[in-house]
Amino acid sequence: MSRPLVSILIALAGCATAPRGTPVAMDSTPPSAIDAGSAYRPEGEVFVSVGRGAGITNSYGRYRVVGPSTSLALTPQGRWGGTIGGQTVLLEAKGGRIAGAGVELQIRRDGDALLVSGLWRGSRVDLTFTKDRIQGTPGSGCSMDLHPGEGTSWRGLFACPSQEMATVRLEGAAMELPDVAMPQWLFAFLGALPEGP
Repeated sequence: MSRPLVSILIALAGCATAPRGTPVAMDSTPPSAIDAGSAYRPEGEVFVSVGRGAGITNSYGRYRVVGPSTSLALTPQGRWGGTIGGQTVLLEAKGGRIAGAGVELQIRRDGDALLVSGLWRGSRVDLTFTKDRIQGTPGSGCSMDLHPGEGTSWRGLFACPSQEMATVRLEGAAMELPDVAMPQWLFAFLGALPEGP
């Protein structure tokens, strides 16, 4: 095989496997002592209810994500530490990537779409967020397909493994999809989802 043909094939193979879009910038500047000691002020909230469950609300601010089973804070070392969905985590978020034990996510923008793919707590994740649809696989063999409803609500199907109706409400800055604070918004969203089977 000629060298030019080999070069073309290698270039095409790289394009086929490279994720689309550009990495999302994430501000993981550690809080100052004053910021760390100040009262928590949420900027946005994510509520998720599946089936007849009561649902979970997680809120987030610049340095924290807070909910019934989620408590994350940006550490002085610039990592996100605490619990999410009841599990202890220590995550590094920068350059469109979130990494830690069992976590290897890429967060990218492709036009008006926010794309999240990789591993989340050991399960494969592939989600697309746009102004008119939230769809994909949030892990543990689950899938979702939501569309805007009334006000700040999104409604649609959540299968995990049985199919049920789901409601997601985005309040405050969380409504600004796909231009939301990262990684805080994503932590609030993923931490509010039900666990898989």
